Amino acid sequence: MNETLKRAASLIQAYRKQGKIARRLNMSNGANFVSMASSIAACSQDLMLSLQIQQTGDISVLSRSVPSDAQDEAAKQFVQANGGQDIINNNPALVEEFAKKMHLTMSSEVMEQMQTSMEDLMEENQSRIEALLQENTSKTVAETIKAMASQAREQEAEQRLICLQCDKEYRESGNGPEACSFHKSSKIEDSFSCCGKASPCTFSNHRATHHCEYPYTNFFGYASSILGYVDTTLSWVEISEKDLLTDKEQTVSVSKLIRWKSRHDRITKPMMVIRVGRIYYENKYYFHVFDAEAIKAANDKVRKTGNAVIFRSTDSLEEYGLAEWSLDDAGVINGVKVAVKVTTSDSPVISVLPLDIDTVSPSGEVQSISKAGFKVYKPAEPYKFPELRHVGPILRTTALREVREFKPKTKLPLVVFPEGKMVANTRGQFVRNNADKFQGTLRLFNKASPTNQEFVTLVSCKAEYRLVGEQEYKDAESLTLGDVKFPASIAPNQSLEVPFEAIVLRNAVQQALRQNCWNYAMIALHNPVRVRLTFKDIEGEELVYVQEYIHKPSTRMAAKEEKDLLFLYIDDMLDATRSAIRVKEAEAPYVVDVNYTRFTVNDLNKIVYKAEKSGQTEVDLKCGRDAGYFKWDAWALVDLSCRRVYGFKLLLTTGSTQEKRTTATLGYAPCPLYSTGREDDGQTKDFLNIDDLEERPIQYAVETDVFPEVEPSKPLNVVEDDDVDDEKVVVALDSVPVTTPVPVSAVAPVVAIAAATSTSVTAALSEVSKATASLDSAVFAGSMASLEKRLESLDANVDRMATALEKLVTILSQ
Repeated sequence: MNETLKRAASLIQAYRKQGKIARRLNMSNGANFVSMASSIAACSQDLMLSLQIQQTGDISVLSRSVPSDAQDEAAKQFVQANGGQDIINNNPALVEEFAKKMHLTMSSEVMEQMQTSMEDLMEENQSRIEALLQENTSKTVAETIKAMASQAREQEAEQRLICLQCDKEYRESGNGPEACSFHKSSKIEDSFSCCGKASPCTFSNHRATHHCEYPYTNFFGYASSILGYVDTTLSWVEISEKDLLTDKEQTVSVSKLIRWKSRHDRITKPMMVIRVGRIYYENKYYFHVFDAEAIKAANDKVRKTGNAVIFRSTDSLEEYGLAEWSLDDAGVINGVKVAVKVTTSDSPVISVLPLDIDTVSPSGEVQSISKAGFKVYKPAEPYKFPELRHVGPILRTTALREVREFKPKTKLPLVVFPEGKMVANTRGQFVRNNADKFQGTLRLFNKASPTNQEFVTLVSCKAEYRLVGEQEYKDAESLTLGDVKFPASIAPNQSLEVPFEAIVLRNAVQQALRQNCWNYAMIALHNPVRVRLTFKDIEGEELVYVQEYIHKPSTRMAAKEEKDLLFLYIDDMLDATRSAIRVKEAEAPYVVDVNYTRFTVNDLNKIVYKAEKSGQTEVDLKCGRDAGYFKWDAWALVDLSCRRVYGFKLLLTTGSTQEKRTTATLGYAPCPLYSTGREDDGQTKDFLNIDDLEERPIQYAVETDVFPEVEPSKPLNVVEDDDVDDEKVVVALDSVPVTTPVPVSAVAPVVAIAAATSTSVTAALSEVSKATASLDSAVFAGSMASLEKRLESLDANVDRMATALEKLVTILSQ
């Protein structure tokens, strides 16, 4: 390319040195230009192909033929007619003749030009061009190097800065409107909320200091490291207000800056932080750190402009957050005024922080110009509520009665020692949802004397059960006896430990529930269950032993607690479960807890505000739910006169999965008295300063939801006890002699009867003695009248004693 261009320049220079006559008569000129045009065209095509562009119309001239006019044609014919180029070049007469034909003037330089070699002239010109180019290039390179060195020295001398927007190094000389690129939002899990892309979406100048003119990612981390910890700032004044309809919050705060980051060294230079609004990339916010110099600079600006506003979140008069400088009579900053207002508040909340600008510290107490945004009033008298209403069955909280113990029935020399009471669904790693497991351990002792070698060999055991109130026993589904294998022999004065587990199927209704019961038996929820074990020895003799199980209600059943303002419950008698809801006072910053939904003062004000707009003073809290087996709803009761929630109404019923509504309970809970106030330091606090409120007469809510219709459930048939398993005392009357009757009214206490009777009643007294052997002597010494009455508090053996005594009275009266 370079050689072609040099040759083209040489050809043009040589052509320009020829006169008009020499140009016409020298036929090689055209050929030289054609050849040069072809070379340039080839170079141009290669260059354009490498640049992947198309050939333009301007460059297409290189492919055209060399232009020719009438004089060129005349010169060509003259040369051919006179013997060719060489003869013309050496014959001045022919050249002069041609000049006359062309009306050109013949000079002495024409023949010199005709005889000069075009190639030699081009080589000479090319050498001169190369020398000139080399000289010019050397100068240009030198000057360029000098300029670059000078620029490098200037750049080295310029200060390097770190951009806080993109974390890159920059110089002010290289800064520009699009020099910095960044995102507007914080980074969350490798994604940016502002655009959702990894590449930066915003461009601006590099900035060496943090600012809040527009959002950028690094600013949020900077602000969060100051605002997100308790050891970085000390609050001087903070006010906030939340819109009761939209929950949009306006907030302003002024704080002392202690640390730039948590757990870092304390800042020695006095500084303060002013914040307006919530710092989020889609919000309008202000966050700036001021030292004494910055405050004085702001004072100068206020004097020049007359504008003391630091920042205002909106131009609206209905909602805004505002921070502005407070000035003294001389126009010097002496404090910071903060204000917030939301659409639903009656008036703005305004506070003023006195400030010493030299020490950047409060110069006095915070002044609360306007305190309450939503005003509430003190009730003139206490609120009264209807009594609790409950329809439906209620579970027992204690056991039906104590468990009875029964003596074994057998002729074998065996004594049974139960190891504790029989339990249900306790042992093992699993329970069944259609049956209950009754478990216990018996120790069978052979009381025969070791001298007679009377072994007892047991070959089988059977388990049966019945509910108290039923007359017949039914077979258990299965029985396991641990490691006991039959036949099992018990030597005299030895014992056999028998752990047993009898599985009893539940009824069809209970099985349909498919409920796993741990540590209690569903089948025995309302009626005691007795399990009868019948052991048989190798000779067919039996040992019958009965154990009883009585359900003991769980101590973890829901019950009213000390902090409860209201406790409602309904019981499911089928599976002995209790569903309960409660209302109680809540810990700050909450006022009340309605069955685990907590309400702040702002939440309660929101309820009142909506009630004022709608006119409905019984407001559904929308926090109830239908759990299937139970359903509950809650309403807030609003006093429009005092502009407060004064109570809550709760309804608990059977749920949607139940066929019939058999249970319901309705109750009322008072709402703790509350007020929204602001302490003298300007901090927003919800506390009970009721005495400071203006008093108004109360106005009860108009209730529209009433107690639902309930279909009473069928009462349970609960049988506490029966005598099916009681030991019967049989007296053979034929063997008793007839004696003189004794009037019943003359019957004395048992001790007196025993002393007065003859040998004819000895047999009856013997039976009485057997029946009462297990009773306490003090009980036996009671009167006959007291023994004939069946009292629930006495041991079950009183039944047997009463039967025997009845026989004795009959004999004595004959």
